[in-house]
Amino acid sequence: MLSSKGKMSDYSLEFKVTNGLSYYISSLLLEKHGILVVFTTRRGGVSAEPYASLNLAFHVGDDRDCVLKNREILCNTLGIDLKRMVCAEQVHGASVALVDEKAVGKGAFSIDESIPDTDSLVSGQENIPLALFFADCVPVILVEPKRRMIAVVHAGWKGIYKDIISNTLKLMSFDKSLDKKNLLAFIGPSIGVCCFKAGTELVRNFSARFNGRDWLQKDRIDLRSLVKRQLIKNFVLPKNIYACDNCCTSCRKDTFFSYRAEGSKTGRQAAMAMICSQ
Repeated sequence: MLSSKGKMSDYSLEFKVTNGLSYYISSLLLEKHGILVVFTTRRGGVSAEPYASLNLAFHVGDDRDCVLKNREILCNTLGIDLKRMVCAEQVHGASVALVDEKAVGKGAFSIDESIPDTDSLVSGQENIPLALFFADCVPVILVEPKRRMIAVVHAGWKGIYKDIISNTLKLMSFDKSLDKKNLLAFIGPSIGVCCFKAGTELVRNFSARFNGRDWLQKDRIDLRSLVKRQLIKNFVLPKNIYACDNCCTSCRKDTFFSYRAEGSKTGRQAAMAMICSQ
């Protein structure tokens, strides 16, 4: 149970294994507020190499039946109705969609039915699981437990550069009732600064966009650090940020899918959030 500071903390993410399926979950958040926050690994599914085994994305070349079975395994383990899952056609942008009952089931069984051109999903309605998919980019889940609002964010380097975190929080605050001091932010497994080597042009562009140098180690960019910076800039309290800081997807390809380490033929793990019925 590690927070962003590596200390025990109430809503910290725990690593669990259930019937061979391994994942990170905030158990206390679920128990206390009825809000599910989960980050999956690559373990516990039926897909064959190079997608072994819990690939949850349709667009990577895996057998569709295997992906569906993997989604069923995950949903059955977590007590989720797959037919209500909402997914997006992720394009490494900064667009955000507000999800309600009209969107239920979009992308659950086909990428063609996903919410188009979107990298962040926001909802305040119960029993709508939001899911996005990752293989190095930073998965972020935002929760306002008092108002019962959630967001799942696909924060790749392009989305971070375009400030997708701010865009998401603006939509979460659309009716002005969001109290940011109550916001919780969960950062799942992603590529670490150890492995995200960037070219000269990218470093130059990021240096022009972000002040300071705490996010840069020579030619390596710390994407998690930039996400935390954007969260704090938007008034999320540092003590309310919980991160898998020691989980580099590129270093640990035995546990996670990694585009950087494995190339284009690999699977995707998921970040998923849902407001459970009271």
